[in-house]
Amino acid sequence: MSRLSSLLLILYLFLCTPVFGQVKSTSRILISQDRGWQFARDTSQYPGANNVKQSNWETISLPHTWNIDDIMDDTPGYYQGVSYYRKRITIPASMTGRKIFLCFDGANQETTVFINGKKAGLHKGGYTRFNVYLSPYLKSTDRFVDVLVKVDNSIDPDIPPLSADFTFYGGIYRSVHLLGVNPVHFGLDTTATQQVMISTPVVNEQQASVTIKGLLVNEQPGTRKLKTYTIISDKKGKVIAHGNSILNSRGNDSLPFSITIDDISKPRLWSPDDPYLYNAETSIVDAATGKVLDLVVNRIGFRWFHFDAAKGFSLNGKPLQLIGTSRHQDYKGLGNAVNKQLARKDIELIKAMGSNFFRVAHYPQDPYLMDVCDEIGLLTSVEIPLVNEITESAAFYANCLRMQTEMIRQNYNHPSVIIWCYMNEIFLRPHYENDKERQMVYFSAVEKLARSLDSLTRKEDPSRYT
Repeated sequence: MSRLSSLLLILYLFLCTPVFGQVKSTSRILISQDRGWQFARDTSQYPGANNVKQSNWETISLPHTWNIDDIMDDTPGYYQGVSYYRKRITIPASMTGRKIFLCFDGANQETTVFINGKKAGLHKGGYTRFNVYLSPYLKSTDRFVDVLVKVDNSIDPDIPPLSADFTFYGGIYRSVHLLGVNPVHFGLDTTATQQVMISTPVVNEQQASVTIKGLLVNEQPGTRKLKTYTIISDKKGKVIAHGNSILNSRGNDSLPFSITIDDISKPRLWSPDDPYLYNAETSIVDAATGKVLDLVVNRIGFRWFHFDAAKGFSLNGKPLQLIGTSRHQDYKGLGNAVNKQLARKDIELIKAMGSNFFRVAHYPQDPYLMDVCDEIGLLTSVEIPLVNEITESAAFYANCLRMQTEMIRQNYNHPSVIIWCYMNEIFLRPHYENDKERQMVYFSAVEKLARSLDSLTRKEDPSRYT
């Protein structure tokens, strides 16, 4: 790096560091909504949320499932049907002028969200995240919104899983947050995709490169010059690399951006024995004023890996025997409404018993859990809940493909992930046992779906195995 470049970088960091410290609390606002909900189970006596008697609502906190007790009692089966959650959410004054989203980490399995009595969102699938855009349902003077959430854990032939050796708990069983961003922000959508996608196309002991891609959304009129910056720092906060791109926005548009940083020398490699993580701060800056408009922080683990039919698995150029286990997300007395402390305890126990590998089974689990895997060094394989059997319908295929896309895009930045899975134990319950000709048609449909999911996965993320 030239002397002039070094001086400019120091000046940039000197000017931006106070802003970065401030922007973590001001460029976007994230407020937990886990407390203060009311819950009521729908019954044939009181069908529909509007007809649920006031006395039937109970105050609860998230995470929550309505199947805690009835899966542990002596009566066969458990309630699978519709229940409702409602809450009046306060919109703080600090979110005035911002774009506001309600973010769900998980609700099982078909979830419909109503804002001030209007349908605002629908999500099918119980194990991936989703967002609901609130701003279109708010007036500028509104200081609160009434949220009603209808959750249905009934078996739906078009939504996997259809059957499995685990309970299909119903409820909003993970956290919910209110998110406010500036009109100029990194792209947010209903699928809760990573807003900034980070890959490491070149990694070895001598050097590494980083590619940062995403979508810049400008929901304000008028032409303006915008910059996206990424600063990569080590655990001590020392900046080791940086890069930027300049975008000319005409207003009310969305612009893809890409930053390549290829001058990282002798990176400290991530592994189960040394899960070293770097920080990547990516921001949107108004080029005219220097104001930081949005910022997200991701972590990077530099590693490379390879599967070989003859030699097995290698990590960072060295053979590594994968030793691990699976983990389900439920506890007796809690169902699947497990807090983050217990989830972390599970992962730490898996590592402590000698594992270096964790099969995230049979479904994507809490995003916090994936953070822990990055931190403590567990290689992972993540899968969608396509297990035992399929439905031969276009809707079922579409839901599988959407789930796979959501899973990959939501967990893309985790260095612990080395495999994306899409189908498991699929012939445990083969259909048409008494009609072999028809069964072959069914098997062909399974193969067609498998090939579609594999092709999708390799297109979404060619850097990992399937």
